[in-house]
Amino acid sequence: MLNGIKIREIRTTKGYTTRDVARFTNISKSYIEELERGTKQNPSFNKVVTIARALGAKVDELISE
Repeated sequence: MLNGIKIREIRTTKGYTTRDVARFTNISKSYIEELERGTKQNPSFNKVVTIARALGAKVDELISE
């Protein structure tokens, strides 16, 4: 499952806003925010890969066990 807290942690460490990530990924800002809050929990693998690339992270870092 995607770890929204980890997304937020990496994003804020890099100094990005949710708007920045939305712009980098072409995924809506509200969708990014829902992922971070955990209200969206099963995004497509392509979206996870896209977000990971935008954050300069590995997919593994964004997934909870």
